[in-house]
Amino acid sequence: MSDLATLRKAGLHVAETAAPVLGFTLVYAATSRLPLALSAGLCMAALVAVYRLRQARTVWPAVGGFGLTAGAAAITALSGDATNFFLPVLILRATVVLVTPLMLLLRWPPIGLAAGVLTGRGLTWRRCPMRLRGYVVANLVWVAAEGALVANQARLYLADRALAMGAFKLLVEVPVHVLLAVVMWAVYRRITQSPCDCAQHEGVAR
Repeated sequence: MSDLATLRKAGLHVAETAAPVLGFTLVYAATSRLPLALSAGLCMAALVAVYRLRQARTVWPAVGGFGLTAGAAAITALSGDATNFFLPVLILRATVVLVTPLMLLLRWPPIGLAAGVLTGRGLTWRRCPMRLRGYVVANLVWVAAEGALVANQARLYLADRALAMGAFKLLVEVPVHVLLAVVMWAVYRRITQSPCDCAQHEGVAR
């Protein structure tokens, strides 16, 4: 896969993830009516799911994305609190941020795992100390940025500022995630294009 295609795919994923929040936030800001805002968020999630399926992708990202939005809408409708629309994703992201340092200590950087899945190379990178170190450093950059974003969203959630949470996600988190995708891809390219003395041992993961 070319650099441009990979970056386009990452940007598209960020846009798809933000679409339900866009629908919810705009309608809630314009009308202050929670049922209408939830309907808009669900409609956007459904459109994203249909688009993912039409692009011949696997069914799980489509079902999972819509299911997460539907769960958030159900919690919000039952509680009557607009901030709860952001709660499931906030909990999921906070969990990832908290678990990542442990995975780094165990020498299982999540970015390396993701790169192995996306490229089909599996765990071969674990045989090379240079590549393992590169993924750890990249993951440290990611977890620092993601941790700051999650902390701010948690602050807004506790302050009961639903519109601010939506605006922050769209205006700050989306650009930051796109930038992180570019940085992570640059790190991946540098790691894989650099000569590795242990490349001949990459057939079996540690």
